[in-house]
Amino acid sequence: MDSRALFLLAFFCSLTFLSSWVDKLERDAFGIKAGVSLEGVEVERLLPEELEEVVRGIALPHQKLPVEPRLDKNTGQVISEEMGSTVDIEATLAQLWSSSPGQNIELAKIPLAPRHNSAEIQDAHKAIIGSYSTWFHGSAARYQNIAAAMRGVNNTLVWPGQLFSFNEVVGPRTPERGYLPAPVILNGGLDVGYGGGVCQVSSTVYNAALAANLTVVERHGHSKPVHYVPEGRDAAVDYGGVDLKFRNNRSTVIIIKSYLNNGRLYIELRGAEQD
Repeated sequence: MDSRALFLLAFFCSLTFLSSWVDKLERDAFGIKAGVSLEGVEVERLLPEELEEVVRGIALPHQKLPVEPRLDKNTGQVISEEMGSTVDIEATLAQLWSSSPGQNIELAKIPLAPRHNSAEIQDAHKAIIGSYSTWFHGSAARYQNIAAAMRGVNNTLVWPGQLFSFNEVVGPRTPERGYLPAPVILNGGLDVGYGGGVCQVSSTVYNAALAANLTVVERHGHSKPVHYVPEGRDAAVDYGGVDLKFRNNRSTVIIIKSYLNNGRLYIELRGAEQD
């Protein structure tokens, strides 16, 4: 190796040593104290920007949204609410900077409470605020579609001010979800489509909402009269298209109950006795 190459090697080695020495001085002066950890993860001698990045990474799995109480769709049992939490990054950083050598710091968590509680749902079981029923007629496929849609709306909660959308609650009427081809009204005539008969369920829900004096936001009539409700009292629905929507204009939660009995569809809207 010639003298020039040796000089360059020595020069770069000295730069590396100098950089390492400066970094050590900086961390000794401005980094986190020795032995400090956060939730068991060592963070000693980290500089401010490095520390904030590490804290945010450790905090991420501890962020949890609260869960509102709800009903089991099959059994109707109340599933209790769950608390959530978020992490106060600034408060956590402040604790780390003021910590003593060797100290383990826990994340500064802020509890997040759900907006509602299980007691509100229990109160809603006390009274029927609106109901309606219609007679079933048609094929076995139409009955299966109606039964599937009735299961979809059963045990649905509509919180105060919340908008109920039939299509969102019931979901797409596809064969994978148990729906069969059955007669549907289309452009003033009859056709066959998956989910034929579901409009009888939406129409029954619509009339129950009217009986409860709820605010109907969207409703569409069929292109020809239907046999299961009086004229002008039907509510056509088509997933991805027309919908039935109403808003809970009460101050308490509403529970939608649905059941089939002896060839009849029943929809009950239950709520607190006094609103």
